[in-house]
Amino acid sequence: MFKPLSKTRLFESIVNMIREQIQSGQLKPGDKLPSERELAELLDVSRNSLREALRTLEMMNYLEIRPGEGVFVKETNINDLIDPIVDAISVDNELLLDLLDVREIIEVETARLAALNGTEDDFEKIKNVIEKAEKKIADKSIGLDEDHGFHLAIAEATHNQAFLMIFILISEALMKNMEATLTIPGQPEKTIADHKAVCKAICSRQPEKAAHLMKDHIIKARKNLENSKNKQLKNG
Repeated sequence: MFKPLSKTRLFESIVNMIREQIQSGQLKPGDKLPSERELAELLDVSRNSLREALRTLEMMNYLEIRPGEGVFVKETNINDLIDPIVDAISVDNELLLDLLDVREIIEVETARLAALNGTEDDFEKIKNVIEKAEKKIADKSIGLDEDHGFHLAIAEATHNQAFLMIFILISEALMKNMEATLTIPGQPEKTIADHKAVCKAICSRQPEKAAHLMKDHIIKARKNLENSKNKQLKNG
């Protein structure tokens, strides 16, 4: 399982080898790695290089280092992988803007596919989410959950499991992006208007119009975030 490593890019090689063993299933959740001395000998690396690699793999949520017990392969879940991304996005305006590029690629296509593949039940679900959002906004809420629910309902209406899985994987990060837009005064009402237009195009089975309106919606979100960022820089 373990073999001596090349001395070039040693630290990266250690990380990659152990990570590959985990991803391939050769090392399973709960497995205990050999002792530090034994593993360093098996890999033919220094114990300092090994310690640094193990700490990195722990930060990446692949391993758990238990003092006095050893190093164990960690049982990972999707939140372990997504949470660091969400945390980074929440404090980095540039990442928030970058995420809009991702949204444009994914959500423009989901709007188009929803118009092509959606059922009447799917369309009703999209409309119901908009109605809930209107009520929340009337009660002075920004309607964040409903905003997310609207985009999720569209992803579900595609009946494309790959798109739905991707949307779910990045949903926490997407909500950070949506929240940054919805907190701008007057924006929740504008968002509802955009959602209604997209919904109308989807429900009337106009795929290209739905895609165009969704793209326009995300472009507006980008402009709002850029304006907010510029104001912060000016006031800062």
